[in-house]
Amino acid sequence: MSRKLTVAELLALKGKRQIVLTTAFNGWTAQAAEEAGVDMVVTWGRSLEASKALVAEVRKAAPNVVIGTGLPMPEAYSSQELAIRTAMELRGEGADIIYCSGLVPDKFAGMARQHIPCCGHVGYLPVNDTWLGGPRAVGKTALEARKMLADTLALEAAGCIAVEMELVPAEVAAEITKRTRMLVFSMGSGPHCDGQFIFDCDILGTNSGHVPRHAPVYANLMKEAVNAFSRYREDIANGDYPTPAHSVKMKPDELDRFRAALD
Repeated sequence: MSRKLTVAELLALKGKRQIVLTTAFNGWTAQAAEEAGVDMVVTWGRSLEASKALVAEVRKAAPNVVIGTGLPMPEAYSSQELAIRTAMELRGEGADIIYCSGLVPDKFAGMARQHIPCCGHVGYLPVNDTWLGGPRAVGKTALEARKMLADTLALEAAGCIAVEMELVPAEVAAEITKRTRMLVFSMGSGPHCDGQFIFDCDILGTNSGHVPRHAPVYANLMKEAVNAFSRYREDIANGDYPTPAHSVKMKPDELDRFRAALD
């Protein structure tokens, strides 16, 4: 990737090619994503300071990738003014798009009036899955599908530039994507959205929990890490590490002076 895409250039890609998204929670992952040609990475922390630090780290490591970041609690839900101020702080660290799951449209409207690019969320939301009876796809009935469309259009009306669509049937996602000016980023919602979004831990094989059905695994870094640590431990036990090549040497005359001082 030669340079970072602008928001206008991202929007111009709708209907032309798939936009590629992943997450990055450290510099090396962000750098690897940028070098691989990923368009956008999303990162966030549990607090504002943690989010700002992550955005700054990712931006330093990957200057030419679009960065989306979430508003942390309670900034996202307390007041429109605090949401705007927090978004501006995150943009000051290098974020390009404010990415919020579960944020209601009126909060987005305030940020949009300040020309802050925002990405909303529709479909399955893990934090609210108790209302769904547990993890499941959303939009498999005509009633739910109509709600997905209404929720999407409400975000568009609020001024969002994009929406993540999570675990929505591909046929529904395709119809909604055609009916909104926003970019629609699919997380398990099929190939007819404007982009695809998979977490880096699933792609890299570092997810120690459940791997979603929609997430392809392209590497097994966890297995590689176990192998590396095992070899390291074995080399120490066998006396193969450290070797003279791993140590710093002292000049013989300096060593003699040191030993003489000890006596």
